[in-house]
This record gives sequence, C-alpha cells and structure tokens, in this order.
Amino acid sequence: MDKKRKHGDQEVPLSSKKSRSEAGSAPSGGRRKRKEKTATSYQYSQVIQLEHAVTKLLESYKCIMKLSPNLKVYNEVLENQDKIPVQILPALSRYKLKLAAEMKSLQEVNKMNLFQEFVDFETHFEEDDTKKDPIVSELTSKDVKKLVAKNVDYNDSEDGNNSSCEEDDDDEDSYDPLSNSKSSSNSKWPPKLPQIKDPAIRARVFIHKSTIKDKLYLTEPEMINAHNERLEFLGDSVLNTVMTMIIYNKFPRFTEGQLSKLRMGLVSNERIKTWSFLYDFDKHLKTNFDVTKDNACFQQGKRKLYADVFEAYIGGLIEDDPKHNMPKVRKWLSKLAKPIIEEATQSDVDLESTINVDLNAKRQLYSLIGYAALNLHYVTVKRPTADEPNTVVECRVGDGTTLGAGAGRNVKIAGLRAAQNVLQNKPVLEKYASLRAAIPRTESVVKKEEMFKNKKNNSNDSKPSSGGAIKLNSKGEFFVE
Repeated sequence: MDKKRKHGDQEVPLSSKKSRSEAGSAPSGGRRKRKEKTATSYQYSQVIQLEHAVTKLLESYKCIMKLSPNLKVYNEVLENQDKIPVQILPALSRYKLKLAAEMKSLQEVNKMNLFQEFVDFETHFEEDDTKKDPIVSELTSKDVKKLVAKNVDYNDSEDGNNSSCEEDDDDEDSYDPLSNSKSSSNSKWPPKLPQIKDPAIRARVFIHKSTIKDKLYLTEPEMINAHNERLEFLGDSVLNTVMTMIIYNKFPRFTEGQLSKLRMGLVSNERIKTWSFLYDFDKHLKTNFDVTKDNACFQQGKRKLYADVFEAYIGGLIEDDPKHNMPKVRKWLSKLAKPIIEEATQSDVDLESTINVDLNAKRQLYSLIGYAALNLHYVTVKRPTADEPNTVVECRVGDGTTLGAGAGRNVKIAGLRAAQNVLQNKPVLEKYASLRAAIPRTESVVKKEEMFKNKKNNSNDSKPSSGGAIKLNSKGEFFVE
C-alpha cells in the first residue's frame, strides 16, 4: 500500500510512480490540476516557515510549563488582587495567563499527553525507520485513510464551510452594523431616527432655556425640568461614551492620541450640528430669540444650540426607555459615524490603521532570505510633504536591487510594509532563499579581518582610490568592478 504523509491540508506522495498513476484516473478539470501542482512537493520558503513555526510552538509550550502556576494559584491571585503589583493587574483581564494556568494544570494531572507527545516527537521520529506511520498516538493509520478519502472533495467542503461561517456582525458597538451591499434597504441615508414615545419628553427636547427663563411663576424644580438642558447633559455623556466604544472596539491598535483625535471629529459641535440639520431638528427647536436668516449675528455665530438639541434628543431617548433605547442609540450613532470614520481614516495619515501591519515582517523576511553578504536593508526614498503625507521605504539588497516597497505614516510602518510586500512575492522569496541555501556558511559572512584590513589600507592611502565600485554578485560574493 502506498502511504502518504499528511501535511496541513495537502498530501505529499511518498511514491511518485503510484501517485502519477492515480492522478491519471482523477476527475478532469481545473481542480485536479491545482491539486497536482500543490501536492507534488514542498516549496523551499514554505519549509523554512513551517520548521520555524514548529520550533516556536515547542519552545513556547516548554516555556509555559516552566513559568506558569496552576489554576489553583491563578484563582488565589484573582481573589487577592490588592496584594499583587499594580503592573501585573492588566494581564489578569486578558486570557493568556488563565490559558497558561489551565495548560499547566492539565500537565500536573497528566492530562496534557498530546502536547507531551509533541515535545517527545523528535526522539520518536529518529527511532522510526519508515518515517511514514503516524507517531502521535491520537492519529491512527485508519484516521489517515479517512483524511485521504475526504481530501477528494476537500475544496468543495472548504468553500462550504467558509460561506457558512460568514455572518453579519450585529454587535451594538460595531463600527459597521450595515451590510456592505449597495442594494440593501439599510443603505438609505440618513439612518432611521429612533423615536421617543413619551410625548412630554419629546416636547422638552425641543424647548430651549430662553423660552422658560421669564416664567417667574414656575418653581426652580419645575423650571429645570421644563427645558432641554438636563437632557442635553445626559445626551452629551451618552454620545461621547458610544462614540468612544465604537472606535475603541474598531481600532484595537490605535493609540490614545489617535483615538482622541478621531473621537474629536465625531463629537465636535460642527459635526453634531450637521447631524441636527440632517433630521430638521433646527426647524422644531423653540427659542425666545430670532434664529432666522434676518439675524446676521446669530447666523454668523457658532449656533451651538443646534448641536445641543441633537444631544438633548439622545438624552430624551435614554430617559424615555433606557433599557430598550440604549441599543438603538448605539446602532443609530454607529451608522451616522460610519462615513465620518471612513473619510478620516483614509484622508488623515495620523489615523492610518495598522491592523494589517505585521510587526515581525522584517524579522521573518531576514529569517527566510537574509545573510550578511546579501546586505538586506531598507532605504527611505520619500519623506512626507504637505501634498503627500506618507513616507515611502524600499527594501533592497547590496547590489541595489529593490525587492519591494511600502508606504506609511512613518518610517517604521513603511519599512514593515516593504518587508510584507517582499514576503508576498513568492518568486523573489524562492530566488533569494535558494541563493542563501547554496552559499557555504564560511562565505556567507564578511570576515572581520578582511574588513579591518581594507579599512586600514583605505585610511593610510592619502591618494584617491583608483579602484572601481564594490558590488555583490548573484552568489553573494563581493567583487570590484
């Protein structure tokens, strides 16, 4: 029987003759060709990444077992948080310490056998002459046969699973609660206004203090509850909190400064006033002074009262029915904020999202293709200007060849994106990974003695150098042109 070793979602045939004969009887079409292409062999850069990942997995597990207390100790710490250093407290609100404690607990009660088998895998692998049969006890030969049988329709099942997992995000604090479909009825603008059911509260929202202050027959409590200032106070707090939660949840990598700047654009008087006009709140507001176009002084002013009435409406919704209206307010404000956030994050370089920036991109790239003689480095080719606020960085090698480029609000982000750009270029990775593998270790490092000698000779030579430029050839060797 021809056995195959399973690698991730691919089969690696260990008997090429039988694999070719079986491939000939497979169903025709693009899917078969795609499988043949991916199942024939590993890619060199792929192997490097896999081995690195397995090494880190085992190292991390050993580190957790060495450092972490068990769950009993963890729970005691939770019950005595006032006695532990303050810098440790934030970590207790995250999941990692508890997961480590549970893993340690499983190991102490001998229920972590699978991971222990992973740790001992190398030893058993060396003892296995065939290198074909499963080593992990949970994986049997029968299981392998099942995996091979399922693999025939793997692409179909994978696509089905992916589509079934795609669900609309209906989180109340979600940045984008709407469907992206332009044909959806939810795409209408402006978003539907939540209604205040209590007519007294609804009326108070649109009563300005100027209409009440001359009503001397009203007691102070009656006067306070006759206009919209208290509702404005409540609405202002709710608006700030909701907008804070929207951007806080949407942008987990934003700094406090970035979040503050983005929120400022969402809760400014000018922004709120625009939303107030959107729902004609200005036409319903009752005041005791002239707010018409004839009053030039008022029209030229900030007209803050229109922003105030919008906040008062939010406060009215919460006072009317806090339990049911709070979720409605969150979704409503999320829809209003959506285009503002999109515009700000696309036009303001300070608010550029780094959620897709891999902080380890440079290190990963060097681990795949880098060596001393290659001289992998990053060059800033464009600095920010008033017209173009982005920095552009190129990833280059010693002979000046540019492997990739990236842009960002600063040199660090642009450099990381340049490394990511190279990592996404599989042909370039394969080329330089193969060059690195072909160079002997003794030739992949520039010898310090030679560098020192050359430096000394150059410093003693008072005449201009008559030699040519030093360059790097395809084998990673320096030569004088």
